[in-house]
Amino acid sequence: MAIRDQSYTRYDGPTRERYSWAVIGWSGVRTYWRFWRLKLTLLAVWLVPLIFALLIIAEAALMDSIPDLGGAAGPGHLGVTLFLGTQLFSLALIFIARGCGIISDDLRHQTIQLYFSKPITRLDYAAGKLSTLLFLAIIAVVVPAVLLAGLRTAVYFQSELLGDIVVLHLQGLLLLGLVVVMLSSLVLGLSSLTRRGGYAVLAWIGILIVPLIIQTIVGVTTDHSPWARMMSLNGIVGLAADSLMGGSAAMPDEIPRWLPFAAIFGLIGAGLGTVRWGLSKFDGIA
Repeated sequence: MAIRDQSYTRYDGPTRERYSWAVIGWSGVRTYWRFWRLKLTLLAVWLVPLIFALLIIAEAALMDSIPDLGGAAGPGHLGVTLFLGTQLFSLALIFIARGCGIISDDLRHQTIQLYFSKPITRLDYAAGKLSTLLFLAIIAVVVPAVLLAGLRTAVYFQSELLGDIVVLHLQGLLLLGLVVVMLSSLVLGLSSLTRRGGYAVLAWIGILIVPLIIQTIVGVTTDHSPWARMMSLNGIVGLAADSLMGGSAAMPDEIPRWLPFAAIFGLIGAGLGTVRWGLSKFDGIA
Protein backbone atom coordinates (compact mmCIF):
# COMPACT_ATOMS: atom_id res chain seq x y z
CA MET A 1 0.00 0.00 0.00
CA ALA A 2 1.29 3.46 -0.85
CA ILE A 3 2.41 5.71 1.98
CA ARG A 4 -0.09 8.40 0.94
CA ASP A 5 -2.90 5.84 1.31
CA GLN A 6 -1.89 5.29 4.92
CA SER A 7 -2.35 8.98 5.86
CA TYR A 8 1.37 9.75 6.22
CA THR A 9 2.10 13.47 6.02
CA ARG A 10 5.32 15.24 5.12
CA TYR A 11 7.28 16.72 8.00
CA ASP A 12 7.16 20.51 7.70
CA GLY A 13 9.28 21.62 10.67
CA PRO A 14 12.97 22.51 11.01
CA THR A 15 15.44 20.04 9.52
CA ARG A 16 18.31 20.26 11.97
CA GLU A 17 18.70 16.66 13.08
CA ARG A 18 22.35 15.53 13.07
CA TYR A 19 23.70 12.23 11.76
CA SER A 20 20.38 11.22 10.19
CA TRP A 21 22.39 10.02 7.20
CA ALA A 22 24.18 7.52 9.44
CA VAL A 23 20.86 6.16 10.69
CA ILE A 24 19.67 5.70 7.10
CA GLY A 25 22.95 4.07 6.10
CA TRP A 26 23.02 1.62 9.01
CA SER A 27 19.37 0.73 8.44
CA GLY A 28 20.21 -0.14 4.83
CA VAL A 29 23.14 -2.31 5.89
CA ARG A 30 21.00 -4.26 8.37
CA THR A 31 18.31 -4.76 5.74
CA TYR A 32 20.73 -6.02 3.09
CA TRP A 33 22.56 -8.30 5.52
CA ARG A 34 19.38 -10.36 5.95
CA PHE A 35 19.60 -11.61 2.35
CA TRP A 36 21.47 -14.85 1.73
CA ARG A 37 22.22 -13.80 -1.83
CA LEU A 38 24.47 -11.03 -0.53
CA LYS A 39 26.22 -13.35 1.94
CA LEU A 40 26.86 -15.99 -0.72
CA THR A 41 28.18 -13.37 -3.14
CA LEU A 42 30.52 -12.06 -0.44
CA LEU A 43 31.89 -15.55 0.15
CA ALA A 44 32.43 -15.96 -3.59
CA VAL A 45 34.31 -12.69 -4.05
CA TRP A 46 36.45 -13.37 -0.96
CA LEU A 47 37.89 -16.35 -2.83
CA VAL A 48 39.87 -13.92 -5.00
CA PRO A 49 41.86 -12.41 -2.09
CA LEU A 50 42.37 -15.94 -0.78
CA ILE A 51 44.04 -16.90 -4.09
CA PHE A 52 46.25 -13.82 -3.91
CA ALA A 53 47.15 -14.70 -0.30
CA LEU A 54 48.33 -18.12 -1.48
CA LEU A 55 50.41 -16.42 -4.17
CA ILE A 56 52.00 -14.16 -1.55
CA ILE A 57 52.84 -17.20 0.56
CA ALA A 58 54.38 -18.83 -2.51
CA GLU A 59 56.36 -15.63 -3.09
CA ALA A 60 57.68 -15.84 0.47
CA ALA A 61 58.70 -19.46 -0.05
CA LEU A 62 60.59 -18.55 -3.22
CA MET A 63 62.36 -15.71 -1.42
CA ASP A 64 63.49 -18.14 1.29
CA SER A 65 64.78 -20.68 -1.23
CA ILE A 66 66.30 -18.07 -3.56
CA PRO A 67 67.48 -15.20 -1.32
CA ASP A 68 68.54 -12.96 -4.21
CA LEU A 69 65.16 -13.22 -5.94
CA GLY A 70 63.46 -10.33 -4.15
CA GLY A 71 66.36 -7.96 -4.53
CA ALA A 72 66.87 -8.79 -8.19
CA ALA A 73 63.27 -8.47 -9.32
CA GLY A 74 61.96 -5.81 -6.99
CA PRO A 75 58.37 -5.61 -5.81
CA GLY A 76 56.78 -4.32 -9.04
CA HIS A 77 53.24 -2.97 -9.33
CA LEU A 78 51.72 -5.40 -11.83
CA GLY A 79 50.42 -7.73 -9.12
CA VAL A 80 48.73 -4.85 -7.30
CA THR A 81 47.25 -3.61 -10.59
CA LEU A 82 45.89 -7.07 -11.35
CA PHE A 83 44.37 -7.26 -7.87
CA LEU A 84 42.69 -3.87 -8.33
CA GLY A 85 41.13 -5.08 -11.58
CA THR A 86 39.73 -8.20 -9.94
CA GLN A 87 38.39 -6.20 -7.01
CA LEU A 88 36.61 -3.84 -9.38
CA PHE A 89 34.62 -6.72 -10.83
CA SER A 90 34.14 -8.28 -7.38
CA LEU A 91 32.53 -5.09 -6.12
CA ALA A 92 30.43 -4.88 -9.29
CA LEU A 93 29.08 -8.36 -8.48
CA ILE A 94 28.25 -7.30 -4.92
CA PHE A 95 26.24 -4.37 -6.25
CA ILE A 96 24.45 -6.63 -8.72
CA ALA A 97 23.49 -8.96 -5.86
CA ARG A 98 22.42 -6.13 -3.57
CA GLY A 99 22.91 -2.46 -4.29
CA CYS A 100 21.39 -1.50 -7.62
CA GLY A 101 17.94 -1.24 -6.02
CA ILE A 102 19.04 0.93 -3.12
CA ILE A 103 16.89 3.88 -4.25
CA SER A 104 14.80 2.10 -6.87
CA ASP A 105 13.16 -0.09 -4.21
CA ASP A 106 12.17 2.98 -2.19
CA LEU A 107 10.64 4.54 -5.30
CA ARG A 108 8.85 1.36 -6.30
CA HIS A 109 7.32 0.70 -2.87
CA GLN A 110 6.92 4.45 -2.20
CA THR A 111 8.76 4.14 1.11
CA ILE A 112 10.68 7.25 0.09
CA GLN A 113 7.70 9.21 1.38
CA LEU A 114 8.17 7.56 4.75
CA TYR A 115 11.80 8.70 4.84
CA PHE A 116 10.81 12.28 4.11
CA SER A 117 8.07 12.29 6.73
CA LYS A 118 11.09 12.66 9.05
CA PRO A 119 13.14 15.85 9.49
CA ILE A 120 15.75 15.03 6.84
CA THR A 121 16.90 16.61 3.61
CA ARG A 122 17.66 15.16 0.19
CA LEU A 123 21.36 15.36 1.10
CA ASP A 124 20.79 13.30 4.26
CA TYR A 125 18.94 10.67 2.26
CA ALA A 126 21.52 10.46 -0.53
CA ALA A 127 24.45 10.41 1.92
CA GLY A 128 22.79 7.64 3.93
CA LYS A 129 22.22 5.49 0.85
CA LEU A 130 25.77 6.12 -0.32
CA SER A 131 27.13 5.13 3.09
CA THR A 132 25.28 1.79 2.79
CA LEU A 133 27.03 1.05 -0.49
CA LEU A 134 30.38 2.17 0.90
CA PHE A 135 30.00 -0.12 3.92
CA LEU A 136 29.28 -3.09 1.65
CA ALA A 137 32.33 -2.16 -0.42
CA ILE A 138 34.55 -1.94 2.65
CA ILE A 139 33.53 -5.42 3.76
CA ALA A 140 33.79 -6.90 0.26
CA VAL A 141 37.04 -5.46 -1.08
CA VAL A 142 38.75 -2.96 1.23
CA VAL A 143 39.18 -5.21 4.28
CA PRO A 144 40.67 -8.08 2.20
CA ALA A 145 42.98 -5.59 0.47
CA VAL A 146 44.24 -4.27 3.82
CA LEU A 147 44.84 -7.82 5.08
CA LEU A 148 46.75 -8.75 1.91
CA ALA A 149 48.83 -5.58 2.15
CA GLY A 150 49.71 -6.47 5.73
CA LEU A 151 50.60 -10.03 4.73
CA ARG A 152 52.90 -8.93 1.91
CA THR A 153 54.51 -6.31 4.14
CA ALA A 154 55.23 -9.05 6.67
CA VAL A 155 56.84 -11.13 3.91
CA TYR A 156 59.22 -8.28 3.07
CA PHE A 157 59.67 -7.17 6.70
CA GLN A 158 63.37 -8.06 6.82
CA SER A 159 64.04 -7.08 3.22
CA GLU A 160 65.67 -3.89 2.02
CA LEU A 161 62.60 -3.47 -0.19
CA LEU A 162 60.27 -3.01 2.80
CA GLY A 163 59.91 0.74 2.24
CA ASP A 164 59.04 0.26 -1.43
CA ILE A 165 56.46 -2.41 -0.55
CA VAL A 166 54.76 -0.21 2.05
CA VAL A 167 54.54 2.75 -0.36
CA LEU A 168 53.31 0.50 -3.16
CA HIS A 169 50.47 -0.94 -1.12
CA LEU A 170 49.49 2.41 0.36
CA GLN A 171 49.16 3.72 -3.18
CA GLY A 172 47.13 0.65 -4.11
CA LEU A 173 44.77 1.16 -1.16
CA LEU A 174 44.36 4.83 -2.06
CA LEU A 175 43.42 3.92 -5.61
CA LEU A 176 41.09 1.18 -4.38
CA GLY A 177 39.33 3.79 -2.26
CA LEU A 178 38.78 5.94 -5.35
CA VAL A 179 37.43 2.90 -7.22
CA VAL A 180 35.01 2.16 -4.37
CA VAL A 181 33.68 5.72 -4.35
CA MET A 182 33.42 5.73 -8.16
CA LEU A 183 31.44 2.48 -8.39
CA SER A 184 29.22 3.39 -5.44
CA SER A 185 28.40 6.78 -6.95
CA LEU A 186 27.57 5.27 -10.34
CA VAL A 187 25.30 2.62 -8.83
CA LEU A 188 23.56 5.21 -6.67
CA GLY A 189 22.99 7.39 -9.72
CA LEU A 190 21.56 4.54 -11.78
CA SER A 191 19.26 3.48 -8.95
CA SER A 192 17.82 7.00 -8.66
CA LEU A 193 16.69 6.97 -12.30
CA THR A 194 14.20 4.11 -12.18
CA ARG A 195 11.59 2.48 -9.97
CA ARG A 196 12.68 -0.98 -11.09
CA GLY A 197 15.80 -2.42 -9.52
CA GLY A 198 16.07 -4.89 -12.38
CA TYR A 199 16.47 -2.05 -14.87
CA ALA A 200 19.24 -0.59 -12.72
CA VAL A 201 20.97 -3.98 -12.69
CA LEU A 202 20.76 -4.24 -16.49
CA ALA A 203 22.11 -0.70 -16.88
CA TRP A 204 24.96 -1.50 -14.47
CA ILE A 205 25.88 -4.64 -16.38
CA GLY A 206 25.79 -2.59 -19.59
CA ILE A 207 28.16 0.01 -18.14
CA LEU A 208 30.58 -2.78 -17.25
CA ILE A 209 30.38 -4.95 -20.37
CA VAL A 210 29.64 -2.66 -23.32
CA PRO A 211 32.70 -0.39 -22.81
CA LEU A 212 34.91 -3.48 -22.55
CA ILE A 213 33.60 -4.68 -25.92
CA ILE A 214 34.17 -1.25 -27.43
CA GLN A 215 37.68 -1.14 -25.93
CA THR A 216 38.48 -4.51 -27.50
CA ILE A 217 37.16 -3.49 -30.92
CA VAL A 218 38.94 -0.14 -30.90
CA GLY A 219 42.15 -1.76 -29.66
CA VAL A 220 42.13 -4.30 -32.49
CA THR A 221 41.27 -1.78 -35.21
CA THR A 222 43.83 0.79 -34.03
CA ASP A 223 46.72 -1.64 -33.46
CA HIS A 224 46.22 -1.62 -29.66
CA SER A 225 46.16 2.14 -29.18
CA PRO A 226 46.53 3.05 -25.48
CA TRP A 227 43.55 5.41 -25.86
CA ALA A 228 41.31 2.35 -26.15
CA ARG A 229 41.90 1.67 -22.44
CA MET A 230 40.22 4.99 -21.61
CA MET A 231 36.91 3.59 -22.88
CA SER A 232 36.20 1.18 -20.01
CA LEU A 233 36.20 1.33 -16.22
CA ASN A 234 38.79 -1.43 -15.98
CA GLY A 235 41.06 0.30 -18.49
CA ILE A 236 40.81 3.63 -16.69
CA VAL A 237 41.66 2.02 -13.34
CA GLY A 238 44.58 0.16 -14.94
CA LEU A 239 45.98 3.39 -16.39
CA ALA A 240 45.55 5.15 -13.03
CA ALA A 241 47.48 2.31 -11.37
CA ASP A 242 50.27 2.60 -13.94
CA SER A 243 50.42 6.35 -13.40
CA LEU A 244 50.37 6.24 -9.59
CA MET A 245 52.52 3.18 -8.91
CA GLY A 246 54.58 2.80 -12.07
CA GLY A 247 55.38 6.44 -12.77
CA SER A 248 55.97 8.04 -16.15
CA ALA A 249 57.88 5.01 -17.43
CA ALA A 250 54.78 2.79 -17.11
CA MET A 251 52.41 5.25 -18.80
CA PRO A 252 51.92 5.45 -22.57
CA ASP A 253 53.49 8.59 -24.02
CA GLU A 254 50.21 9.64 -25.63
CA ILE A 255 48.22 9.77 -22.38
CA PRO A 256 48.94 12.37 -19.64
CA ARG A 257 49.42 10.92 -16.17
CA TRP A 258 46.58 12.99 -14.73
CA LEU A 259 43.97 11.95 -17.29
CA PRO A 260 42.87 8.60 -15.71
CA PHE A 261 42.33 10.36 -12.37
CA ALA A 262 40.36 13.12 -14.09
CA ALA A 263 38.18 10.41 -15.63
CA ILE A 264 37.63 8.75 -12.23
CA PHE A 265 36.65 12.02 -10.56
CA GLY A 266 34.47 12.87 -13.56
CA LEU A 267 32.60 9.58 -13.18
CA ILE A 268 32.16 10.21 -9.45
CA GLY A 269 30.73 13.64 -10.22
CA ALA A 270 28.45 12.20 -12.91
CA GLY A 271 27.07 9.60 -10.50
CA LEU A 272 26.44 12.07 -7.69
CA GLY A 273 25.00 14.61 -10.12
CA THR A 274 22.59 11.99 -11.40
CA VAL A 275 21.44 11.30 -7.84
CA ARG A 276 20.82 14.99 -7.27
CA TRP A 277 18.86 15.29 -10.51
CA GLY A 278 16.84 12.14 -9.76
CA LEU A 279 15.85 13.26 -6.29
CA SER A 280 15.05 16.79 -7.47
CA LYS A 281 12.14 15.40 -9.49
CA PHE A 282 10.19 14.56 -6.34
CA ASP A 283 8.04 17.32 -4.95
CA GLY A 284 7.06 17.80 -1.35
CA ILE A 285 10.37 16.75 0.20
CA ALA A 286 12.98 18.92 1.85
